[in-house]
Amino acid sequence: MNAIVVRLQDLPGLENLDASKMSAAEVEAAVRRCFAFFPKSANIRVAGDMVTIELPEAAAADAAEAVRLCERAGKRAGEGNYRKAVDIYKRALELDPGLLRARRDLAMACVELGEFDEAKNHLIEVLRLDPKDAWSWVVLANHYSKQEHDFATAEKFYRRALQAKPDDAWALNGLGALKMECGQPQEALKCFDAAIAVHPHFANALYAKAVVLESQGELPVAAVTLKNLFRGAEFQDARSAPVFDAARRLIVEVENGLAEKHHPDVFKDVENYRAEIETLSGFLVRISADDMPEGTTGVAQMAWKYAREYHVIKHTRSTPPMSRSI
Repeated sequence: MNAIVVRLQDLPGLENLDASKMSAAEVEAAVRRCFAFFPKSANIRVAGDMVTIELPEAAAADAAEAVRLCERAGKRAGEGNYRKAVDIYKRALELDPGLLRARRDLAMACVELGEFDEAKNHLIEVLRLDPKDAWSWVVLANHYSKQEHDFATAEKFYRRALQAKPDDAWALNGLGALKMECGQPQEALKCFDAAIAVHPHFANALYAKAVVLESQGELPVAAVTLKNLFRGAEFQDARSAPVFDAARRLIVEVENGLAEKHHPDVFKDVENYRAEIETLSGFLVRISADDMPEGTTGVAQMAWKYAREYHVIKHTRSTPPMSRSI
C-alpha cells in the first residue's frame, strides 16, 4: 500500500475543524469528503490529529505509463496545447491517483485554459496530499488575487508558500504583485528584489520591478532593469511570451520618457556649445542631421579644414528632432 500521512489541521477546508466537539465517525466522514477524488478502495484512518491515507499500489505497468503520460502532457503544455495536456493528465491520474505531479500540473493547465474553478479544486487536492507544496500555494494565491480579488486570502496563501519554501521566487513575485495591486509600491519592490536575488534571470520579477519603477518616475533604473531582462532572462515556455512582449512595449515607453525628459537639456547643451565655438573661433556653426556610421552619434568639422566660412556639427538622423530650427 502507498501511504500518505498529513496533519488534520493542515488540510485545506478543515483548518478550523474542532475535532474535540465531534465524534470520531464525524471527523472521519469530514476527512473522507476531503479525499473524495480517491477511489473507494483507499483506506483512510484518523488517529488524533493525524490522517493516514493508504492507496492500493498501482500495477507496475500502470504506474510507468502514468509517468510517461505525465511527461507527454508536460510537453504539450510547454507548447501551449493546454487542452490536450489536460486530457493526458487526467488519463495519467486514472492509472495512478497518487501521482502528485500530474495532479499539480493538471491544475496549472486548467489555469491557462481559464477553467479557474476546476484548477482551484485540483490545487486543493494537491495541498491536502502535500501541505508543503509551495508551488500549489502560489498558484492558489494567484487565483484568489487575480480571479476573486480576495487579497487577504491571497496574501495568506503566499505566506504559506514562503513558510514551506522561504526563498521561493514565484511566491515572492506573486506577493510583490499583490502589494503593487494594493498600492504599496515600496513593499512590492522589496518582494521583487528578493525574488531577483534568488533568481537573477527571472523575467517576471524583472518586468514587474520595471513596471513599479516606471510608475514611480524612476526611468533610468527601470531602463537598466529591462535591459537586464533582455540580456539574460530565461524564456521558459509559451507562458513566458506575454512577459517578454509586455517588456518590449514598456522599454519603448521608458526610453521615450527618458528622451523627452532629457531633450531640453540636450538642446541647451548643443546651443551653449555652438555659442562657445562661435565666440572662440569667430566662425558661425551650422548643425545638421546626417547618416552616421554605426556607433557614431555625431561629428564636428572645422571651417578651416574644409575651406568653409562656418563650422559644421552633424548628428545622426536617429537623434530626436530639436524643438525649433537652428
